[in-house]
Amino acid sequence: MPDQDQGPQESQSPNDSPRIGTHLLREGLITADQLRKALVLQGSRGKRLGEILVEMGALSAEALRQALSELYDVPAVDLERTYGDPFVLDTLPKDKAFELRVIPLFLVDNQLTVAMPDPNNLSKMDELRFLTGKQILPVLALESDIDRHLREYYGELDPWSSEVAIEFESLAGTPVDTAISLDDAEAERPLIRLVNLIIARAIQERASDIHVEPQENRVVVRYRIDGKLQVKPFNLPGTVASPVISRLKILSQLDISEKRVPQDGKVRVRYKGRRVDIRTSTFPTIFGEKAVMRLLDKERQDFRLENIGMSETILRQWRLLMRRREGIILVTGPTGSGKSSTLYATLRALDSPEINIVTLEDPVEYELQGITQGQVSERAGFTFARGLRSILRQDPDVVLVGEIRDLETAQIAVQASLTGHLVLSTLHTNDAPSTIIRLVDMGVPRFLVGASVIGILAQRLVRKVCPHCCDEAEPTDEEKEILRPWLDMGIPFRIGRGCDRCNGIGFRGRTGVHELVAVDRALQARIAAGDQAEALVRAARAEGYRPMWWDGLEKVVAGVTTLRELAGTVQADEHPENKLPGERKQEE
Repeated sequence: MPDQDQGPQESQSPNDSPRIGTHLLREGLITADQLRKALVLQGSRGKRLGEILVEMGALSAEALRQALSELYDVPAVDLERTYGDPFVLDTLPKDKAFELRVIPLFLVDNQLTVAMPDPNNLSKMDELRFLTGKQILPVLALESDIDRHLREYYGELDPWSSEVAIEFESLAGTPVDTAISLDDAEAERPLIRLVNLIIARAIQERASDIHVEPQENRVVVRYRIDGKLQVKPFNLPGTVASPVISRLKILSQLDISEKRVPQDGKVRVRYKGRRVDIRTSTFPTIFGEKAVMRLLDKERQDFRLENIGMSETILRQWRLLMRRREGIILVTGPTGSGKSSTLYATLRALDSPEINIVTLEDPVEYELQGITQGQVSERAGFTFARGLRSILRQDPDVVLVGEIRDLETAQIAVQASLTGHLVLSTLHTNDAPSTIIRLVDMGVPRFLVGASVIGILAQRLVRKVCPHCCDEAEPTDEEKEILRPWLDMGIPFRIGRGCDRCNGIGFRGRTGVHELVAVDRALQARIAAGDQAEALVRAARAEGYRPMWWDGLEKVVAGVTTLRELAGTVQADEHPENKLPGERKQEE
């Protein structure tokens, strides 16, 4: 029994037994005042006391985990770093796992390691022994981590009672032979279930890519969700690396006997009524072949200009450029910055029976109804340059060239724009003004660049704050300095706290941040006169050009994204000629 002068005591309850607050107070991890505030919040929130203290910022999750481990005298695990074996999930029915708030992690002989928030709960231990028929070795995990990872492990499907209902077919629509050469038919089923589970969960979680990476003693599975790679809880031994990769190669119609050189293949998946195209790439490593699968979800794409994150000002300027019937419009940015989505949305906005639109892509990622789409084939000699020449004989009004990669393609695009065609394409440059210099460096004469290019849009993608857990927060001193004009106007600072909808990350979905240079006569003259990048930037600023940093800041203020996310994606602009958007609004 603790001494009375140790501070307030929390009431005994199933959620906080033994008394964690007293232990944390005794260890000097929290103050009596913090405990008192947490107890008040506990009465209204109904959460465990330790979790509330973490939410308050009174102590870290790691400190709470260690304190509980000492208190219960059991090992603690961080489920962000410890990945269980997916093959042991079938030892406990999904509904019971959610009801008891436990996750089976490992099975060694007859001993099942189970993560749970209350390892001293004897009735729960007895029920687990009865349900599984195993000896239970409890390890401690925070309840919030368990709630989040239960969905990670079990998801919305139960692949262990019956095979995940996934159909595989070629992109031509014919079924894919998914047979695999294993001697034991029973040994084939867990492998099929595992691969299907990896793909199905990736589709469920809106992943754009799946990485299957063999390492020295294990196989790591990562999903790219909203632009960020996340390790998934598939604790796979290194011995399954070759069978898993072979299975993926069979599905993608690749040569499973060839493991020394990279290969590329594709397959179409039908899952719960959704059609997803998968492009598989394999790459030999020192521990075996790595596979990366790009998921192109036909149901999730919404190619509309209003939905890609353009500000009203940029969207209005972009629509004016689209109405032009000749010239080159370029979208620039690194790989994965949403350039194709912007171009597809532009084509959809342009599409009408009176306009002939023809594309040349590498590859065609999404099919657009009413638009003629072509795909280059380097192996057959059908390059961008050769394809573009052929397109011009198809009487097009609008031409989309997937990427300007070389001087020959650039020259043909310029000629097409000067002979009455609107040409859309992409380049890999850091910002809009430097695109001019990039074309000149490729060998296009300056006067032709100035005469043909009418608009350049540079963009990046940033993660959006999850709308389900978006909450006001206190910005750091650095954030206060940057956002002071808005904060002084009473505009709140928001972040995502993390919830089940966003898997505890605080972000869900992505949006674009943009900058646009519309090439007018003044800028054309400067391009032709030989101005370098800095002079072109100054000229563009004088005509209203603003780097994408400022577009991003306005999205931060609107609560769409966070300053940390923006700063990690876009180069900050500190040019003295620019004013903060908040200051500009005050002047207006």
